[in-house]
Amino acid sequence: MAKIVLSAENFAFGPIGKLLNVANLLMNSGHALIFVGFGTSLQLARKFPFQKIYELDTDSPDSFNKLKSILSTADILISSMDIPSVTAAKQLGKPVIWLDCLFWFWETIPGEVLDVDLYIRERSMNDSRNDKKFAPLIKNLYSVGPIIGKINKSTRKQKALISFGGGEATYWYKAGYDTNYPFIMTKILLNNVDWKKFNQVIVVTNERIVKELIKKFPQAPFRFSCLSHERFIQEMAESKISLITPGLVTAEIAFYSGTPTIFLPASNNSQYLQVEEYQRRHLAPASVQLSDFMPKLKLDKFPALKSMQAVLLQLRQFEKSPDVQLQVGNKLNELINNQASWEKKFVVNGKKFIANQGGNGAQAATDKINNFILSVKEKR
Repeated sequence: MAKIVLSAENFAFGPIGKLLNVANLLMNSGHALIFVGFGTSLQLARKFPFQKIYELDTDSPDSFNKLKSILSTADILISSMDIPSVTAAKQLGKPVIWLDCLFWFWETIPGEVLDVDLYIRERSMNDSRNDKKFAPLIKNLYSVGPIIGKINKSTRKQKALISFGGGEATYWYKAGYDTNYPFIMTKILLNNVDWKKFNQVIVVTNERIVKELIKKFPQAPFRFSCLSHERFIQEMAESKISLITPGLVTAEIAFYSGTPTIFLPASNNSQYLQVEEYQRRHLAPASVQLSDFMPKLKLDKFPALKSMQAVLLQLRQFEKSPDVQLQVGNKLNELINNQASWEKKFVVNGKKFIANQGGNGAQAATDKINNFILSVKEKR
């Protein structure tokens, strides 16, 4: 078995969520799994039984030598969209596997990523443009369906799950500074939605935001929590309804589990673009977006930094608009009360979407990784 270092870009819960879905299966194969990372990625990593965990901001140049030192003892690196760890591994001559769940989103892909030893691309959004642009340049491309964690059979309970995802991303945006999204949305959900038919309402996001929510809303009937990735998947499968920011990982779990879901307004640029595609594909029959009440943003022509800034600017305008907040809250309450009118369409189309992408690709990705590890050992 191999000694594997795993890393995930510190961008909310998306990259780490994908990595943990694969790590869970790799652990069953007997590999020694070591994690290196920071921020929101580290929060979820600490809830997983890695053999060892290093807290390291891989994006900081000051951490590069330490990163190389950690990687020097490994047989292989698996990176979920964390570029610095790839650079360090390549300098050491270590084999590199790259997990990419946002292939459709990239404007550019760095050269050191294009020629990794195994590039696993997840199928999800329409990536035909980038397939033409990048696929011929990638040396070892392997495509799989959505990489989703295992869902145990569960009985639905009379509870609602609200997810703000990771809520922030170091070097991109921070809750309470660049955006107050989780706090504004919690206020809207408390003041404008009738939750009486639910025995429990769980609000999940990252650890720091959870602490702030508990302070700001001490009398709220919600349970605020930062769940492990595995526990989050099960909570989704047990809930009668979920309300989520339109992040890719959480949306795929909702589709796969068949949990009737309302998409909350996007909190970042990739979510904004994703929910637009969900709507085009009839995957979002219940959705409340700022574009319903405010000017629609044309983000598809913007580079990533500018598109993020545009979304954050509109969110700040939203924070100062009580009328728009009231309209968002009223529409959410209406969708919850009229769940029977849209839930079947969500469940049927969501399951069809996952199937059309090739089904759950977690096992296929893990099998490919195990075969690659075996081939590396045979060469030695």
